[in-house]
Amino acid sequence: MKKPMKGAAAFAVAGCLALSTALFGCASGESEPASEAEPQAAAQPVATEQTVTDDAGRTVTLPAAEQLEKIYYTSPAGQIFCFTLAPELCAGTTMDFTEQELANLPADIVDLPNLGTLAGGKDLNPEAIMAAGIQVVFSVTTVEPGEKDATNADDLQNQTGIPVVVIDGSFDKTAHCYEVLGRILGKQDEAKKMADYCTKVAADVAAAVATVPEDQRVSVYYAEGPEGLQTEPTSSSHALVFRLAGAKNVAEDLEAEGGKGKTPVSLEQVLAWNPEVIIAWDAERFEGGSDELIRTDPNWSTVKAVQDGRVYTMCQTPFSWLDRPPAVNRFIGLQWLANLLYPEAYDIDIVEETKNFYSMFYHRDLTDGQVIELLGNSYQG
Repeated sequence: MKKPMKGAAAFAVAGCLALSTALFGCASGESEPASEAEPQAAAQPVATEQTVTDDAGRTVTLPAAEQLEKIYYTSPAGQIFCFTLAPELCAGTTMDFTEQELANLPADIVDLPNLGTLAGGKDLNPEAIMAAGIQVVFSVTTVEPGEKDATNADDLQNQTGIPVVVIDGSFDKTAHCYEVLGRILGKQDEAKKMADYCTKVAADVAAAVATVPEDQRVSVYYAEGPEGLQTEPTSSSHALVFRLAGAKNVAEDLEAEGGKGKTPVSLEQVLAWNPEVIIAWDAERFEGGSDELIRTDPNWSTVKAVQDGRVYTMCQTPFSWLDRPPAVNRFIGLQWLANLLYPEAYDIDIVEETKNFYSMFYHRDLTDGQVIELLGNSYQG
């Protein structure tokens, strides 16, 4: 056994060991750590909460993104935003779905229970969302949030003890809505892709429509209901996509019905308007649609859209492409309608665009055949 070193030599070796330990750590069994080595930095505690100021000006404390496992929403619009961004976190639905609709929605939500909604004067089940272990509820508005939205959020939060965050989900704030949700849920990258997509689509359609002279805009009638005799004037929020796509709404001067819309009109009014294009609901829609009736009923036969074969059925799977619920689903409808009315100004492959949209937002990869089936008689081939 070697004798211990003394004096300067021992001091030098100790210094080297201390430096080595500080830089690389000490291997087990080789030497004792130097007494003068710098201490290791203490591990930072994992955040368990986050605090946000929502779009109603409320300060809300909720679990940190890493802690979130179950989220909910007060409306179908909020549901769509959450379905598209974080389906794995969604704990329920605000409505019942058909098998066809479920086949075009994220697989994570297929077996979720219906926990209700505050939209349309309906009731949300506070006991059910408490029992489900919901950690945060999103109140996504379809217009700029107001005092009533703040009050409703406070009431629900006080009643359940669950944080409620109000977010502006109006059309112009779609990108903002995704960005806020992305930060809260820790899904910033996915949210940015969706936000950028929506921003680009809106800008591209606006630029294309701007090239179409006013006197060349196509007159359009939006036929709602089982008889086709309900519609949306320009002032209605349900007519927004028509305006953005450059349609000349024949019912623009009517006074819009409040709430759910669907302003009643007479057949005589439609005949007098004589629209070039009619967009109609599918007869399979749960409320009933008039697409086939308009195409085949002699009473509609003198309308230009009928004579020219331009009565198109609006896709509604898994959600209406144009208005209900008013969320990101409108962005594929905006492209569809702009291309349908002005194919030269807005020249896109609607089949590819639909496949891209459904993959990004609904997490479903569709075949060309499935998309063509969705497009129905609006598919131009």
